[in-house]
Amino acid sequence: MRKLFLIAVIFAVIFCTGNIGHTNDFAAITKNTEIAAALNALQQVGKSDVISILQGRNATGQPIRVMFRDLSIYGASDCEALTTKTQSGKVVIYINAEHKGAPSEAIACLIAHESQHHTMTNTRAEETRAWFKEVSTWNAFVRRDRTIVMLKHPLVKRENYIAKLNARDNGQGNEIRKIIASNPVYAGLKN
Repeated sequence: MRKLFLIAVIFAVIFCTGNIGHTNDFAAITKNTEIAAALNALQQVGKSDVISILQGRNATGQPIRVMFRDLSIYGASDCEALTTKTQSGKVVIYINAEHKGAPSEAIACLIAHESQHHTMTNTRAEETRAWFKEVSTWNAFVRRDRTIVMLKHPLVKRENYIAKLNARDNGQGNEIRKIIASNPVYAGLKN
């Protein structure tokens, strides 16, 4: 009996140690467990390109940090997320703190969108690419689990809306381009 107990304890220690190591895969990107869950969700739907960008395969060659932040301190309280460069030249993605507790799939879509801004070129083409990445990520989650479209959260509502717009013109992006063109947030973007 004692041997069985000892084997069970050793197995539990090995199992738990393995899980701790797995959750630390994104330590260079985030310390937040909700964001780490979103990153894991991105991996599960095959968005390894987003993970690669965040891990350093980007214009800076450095990992991109992702965290929740009150965006009103930047005058961006109406934004869901934003990507910026720090004074030291590192790229950071801030997700509006009001989205803490959102479904990890919806947070993952924002991260996928914002990851496309690592070049910091601020063009309409970059913004369009970011919206396409966001909607393709949401569609991948929906293909995996159709029930997520029914979740009651503002980010889910946003993702469903973008997916409907994109489907309306068969993925050509005209509806998304109209949103970008008419949104005052994007008014200063170069063509």
